[in-house]
Amino acid sequence: MGPRIEPAPLPGKKSPRKTTVSALFLLSVALVLVLNARPRPDAGPKPSSKKPVKLLGGIYLPGNPLRFDISWVDQTTGRYYLAESGNGGVDVIDAENDLFLGRITGFHGLGLSDDPCGPIEGMGPNGILVTPNNQLWADDAHGMVKVFDLAKAEPPFNDVKPIATISTGANCRADEIGFDPKDHIVIVGNPEEKPPYAALISSDPPYTLLSKVPFPGARGFEQPLWDPELKGGRMLATVPGMGETSKVVVFNLKDPKAPTIEATYPTGNCGSGLVLGPSQHLLVGCGGGKPLIVLDALTGKVLTSVEGTRGADEVWYNPGDNNYYAPSGFGGNPTLSVIDAATNKLLNNLPAGPGSHSVAAFRENNHIFVPIAIPTAASPTDVCNTMFGFPAKQGCIAVYGHEN
Repeated sequence: MGPRIEPAPLPGKKSPRKTTVSALFLLSVALVLVLNARPRPDAGPKPSSKKPVKLLGGIYLPGNPLRFDISWVDQTTGRYYLAESGNGGVDVIDAENDLFLGRITGFHGLGLSDDPCGPIEGMGPNGILVTPNNQLWADDAHGMVKVFDLAKAEPPFNDVKPIATISTGANCRADEIGFDPKDHIVIVGNPEEKPPYAALISSDPPYTLLSKVPFPGARGFEQPLWDPELKGGRMLATVPGMGETSKVVVFNLKDPKAPTIEATYPTGNCGSGLVLGPSQHLLVGCGGGKPLIVLDALTGKVLTSVEGTRGADEVWYNPGDNNYYAPSGFGGNPTLSVIDAATNKLLNNLPAGPGSHSVAAFRENNHIFVPIAIPTAASPTDVCNTMFGFPAKQGCIAVYGHEN
């Protein structure tokens, strides 16, 4: 995976929206940033934005070894959030300067050995997002969802407490989350229930659970996604099925107490990550290491299979460089697939690390964040230790970006 990247300071402008970053960095001697020195790019696509993407370095997170699920970049504030059950919290990263800022705690953490849901379906936090009014929504074990007001939250976030805790009624973890800004609805997947279901919660106080949409015969419920241009605004979600019966469903949430499913798009065995790209194209993640597919969001027609890709869980579209990003931890050679959203063609498969299944990008500097877990039997290389010199069996966040 190339030579070890030595620590180097990151030059560039200070962001006015993060006045406490410098002071926190000086006090945090255990927080290591590994990045090559390079000039700060401006916001938006540039002629250089289609230069090859490469691994730039890594960010070390203190505490217990990483055990993570979904991640999210809030483009407005320039912060990257990682749902991280290894430390029972949501890690907060300065996405502009690639610095660990702190951790919002108070979550369940790892699934307990005697939990009837098991180590994965009993853990939390899992899905996360930030709404336009600067509220962090993060779900937890046993069907719980927590809401945090970030308006006055400052690093290291030790005193940040939830302003609301809502139960979806599930026994096992609440998983991935989507937000409908038109109808003020947060949709939460409950994949391990019998049957799996989507819970609809009002994003306005008092954050009422409005309804549940069950999916009999499904084997889970994955990524919800808001599409503002589909019929004036619709929520979509991937619903994995048995064999070749996975699908993308289209919700009408005009009446959230009695939601309807307007359309169903068959996707074969692709039923994990979902993201909206340009031209109403949907990139859909697949299981079993099989190639991702691209759908027409308006009709559900399969437009292409992205040859050379090998499955993915969370996927991300970055308008800053017009690329899709899809990490895959399948097999013994974890990768980050870089896909040109203009052509739906694979540009490159970059080396990643154990447990690679979560991704988010900051469009201002086109940095892509991929959490890396500790080594496993299937993927024994400790990337965070061998590449970046971080402590062994700890995990880290790999940072990718375009060549200068």
